[in-house]
Amino acid sequence: MDSTELLSYILSVICVIVGVLILWGGEDYIVPTSGRSLRLPCSFLFWVLAAVFWAMAVVIDDEEENL
Repeated sequence: MDSTELLSYILSVICVIVGVLILWGGEDYIVPTSGRSLRLPCSFLFWVLAAVFWAMAVVIDDEEENL
């Protein structure tokens, strides 16, 4: 396992945890001009980042097996 692959897996797990904490946390992230909460969009952003980091780790792993 390469260090970049491990780092990608770790960042993916961290992004999932942060997304869950934002979604079910006690803080409301309200936009003052519209009054809408940013809780769901911010969580979604971190989950998308988690998917990107996970995909990067899988690609790195596949490239190592093909060498």
